[in-house]
Amino acid sequence: MTAQRHLLKVIFAQALETLWAHRFRSFLTLLGVMIGTASVIAVGSLVSGLQHDVAEQIEQFGTNTAIISKLPLGQDPNHELSEEERKRKPLTVEDAAAISRLQSVAAVSPILVPSGLPPVVKFHTNEVRTPNVRGVTADYAKIRDITLEQGRFFTETEESHNLKVCVIGHNIADKLFAGYEPLGNQIGIGNKVFTVVGVLEQAKSGLFASGGMSPDNLIFIPFSVMRATYPAQEDIFITAQAASGQLNQMLDEITSLLRRRRNVVAEQPDSFSISTPSGMISSFNEILKVIALIVIPITSVALLVGGIGVMNIMLVSVTERTKEIGLRRAVGARRRDIVWQFMLEAVMLTGLGGVIGIGFGLLVSLLASYVFPTYAPAIFIAIGFGVSVAVGLIFGIYPAVKAARLDPIEALRYE
Repeated sequence: MTAQRHLLKVIFAQALETLWAHRFRSFLTLLGVMIGTASVIAVGSLVSGLQHDVAEQIEQFGTNTAIISKLPLGQDPNHELSEEERKRKPLTVEDAAAISRLQSVAAVSPILVPSGLPPVVKFHTNEVRTPNVRGVTADYAKIRDITLEQGRFFTETEESHNLKVCVIGHNIADKLFAGYEPLGNQIGIGNKVFTVVGVLEQAKSGLFASGGMSPDNLIFIPFSVMRATYPAQEDIFITAQAASGQLNQMLDEITSLLRRRRNVVAEQPDSFSISTPSGMISSFNEILKVIALIVIPITSVALLVGGIGVMNIMLVSVTERTKEIGLRRAVGARRRDIVWQFMLEAVMLTGLGGVIGIGFGLLVSLLASYVFPTYAPAIFIAIGFGVSVAVGLIFGIYPAVKAARLDPIEALRYE
């Protein structure tokens, strides 16, 4: 065992010496492996980051909730509607009231989002042109478990009396009330004046934590006031919270209720859509899987190119060191010793390329995290290193075997 360990150390030292003697050539050889490994790490961390971020954002809706809509949420705007989808009737406030009476339902809120351009929000000379204004009931705060930084959510009494009160997002408060106290002040939303009663807590950073889709750009006003402001808009959403442990029962009861109310016969599909956080996460994960199946093989082409480069350089190395191989065989080196030496050189070359590629991939991932959510689990790093070593093993076999099969006498005569 000691002799074998000593032999392995000698072979390792010889391989390292050879790589260092041709360091520039070695660097060019491992460049493909570096780029391939870095690409796999960067793309993988981006896909994982998106998956992690979207799951976190969607779960903010609550794990015990559902959103009912006329058409599936997240549907491609360019999707051509079927005849059945075009004929679907809008959901109504009466539908929401009927759902609220189901035994498995703890709370319900209709949601009205104005179509077209959002109204401009103003306070003195300050204004926000891209708010996300929603009309909801007081129960919405309970369903979404909304956390407030200041003030409170509006009450059922304020809603029933059509009082013009509102709860605003963190960004809205920052842009409108620099140097002012938001609570109690009045803001203009379109052509109406609302009193601010609450400010939402700042949203976590993530894919949706900036721009118009950000929770920080939300403005909630009473549903009754929104309905009076946009009387022609019929289409609403409904969000419902299930009683503890009764989500599946709630989904079945809502489906049965709405099919009866919308006169859907037994053989026809639902004329509405019900989405849950877990369902939305699963759908998004399927999209990410397709992206990963397309992108990762493309980035892996660099690893293939790197492997071919390793094989080419190792074959050149065999030719250059033919006399050395013959001398080693003449003094007693076995074929497997030659195989070990050349295989070790190939593995060290691609392994080093993998380590550098992992570092570069993590750096790219870190820089990308300022724009997109990224997440590089340890398993990705292990896979990146394992793949780079495997490239050395696979593409180093042929040169190593070719070197071991050289005839010692002919090798010594080689010039």
